[in-house]
Amino acid sequence: MSTLQSQAGALPSQRQTGGQPVNPGGTFGEALFSELNPVYYTLLKQGRVFSLASANVATVTAFTGAAAGTPVFGVYNPSGSGVDLVLLQSRADVRTTGTTAGAMGFNFWLGNQGSTPPSGTQTVARQMYSGAQSGSASYCMVNTANTAALASNFVAPSLSLGNVTTTAGVNPGIFVEDLRGSIIVAPGNYLAWGNYVAMAVAALDLSLLWAEIPV
Repeated sequence: MSTLQSQAGALPSQRQTGGQPVNPGGTFGEALFSELNPVYYTLLKQGRVFSLASANVATVTAFTGAAAGTPVFGVYNPSGSGVDLVLLQSRADVRTTGTTAGAMGFNFWLGNQGSTPPSGTQTVARQMYSGAQSGSASYCMVNTANTAALASNFVAPSLSLGNVTTTAGVNPGIFVEDLRGSIIVAPGNYLAWGNYVAMAVAALDLSLLWAEIPV
């Protein structure tokens, strides 16, 4: 029988590959929260983290959850995938705000497709450890009509830049939304991420990051 021992004040000098495991502990032998590895390292190392991204997006169709709409990102988790898609982050980089007045406000929409998949020009998600555009259980679409997608429900607001004026502004930087698994796309479900109004002229770089965890 093996037990996990805690050693007060200890720090691991190297990765342990055998023998009795010793867990670094506090002054009284209590378990410590470790940041020895970055927060998503283990998931990345296991090849479970994927990204869907689009660069220099200049035209966005309004999306408010209607059937067969055109969100920036449409992500379907096939009913037999065997994994949950656990959202980690959404990101937006504003290259330019453009010279046309408008609004940039993205939202998350979720629907239950069951075994009927939506279809559209597919963009394969990229595994974030190998860098390969393969391995994801998802079916993803970028800025294209999500044919056969059922009407979806608004579940959460996302990144918003407010009103964009007719005067071009400087790049305000990158926006990162830490979702921390608060939205999960279960097998048979469909997730859409879109702007609530049409947008043109401005240029954005956009991405979603998620982990695929066995159900």
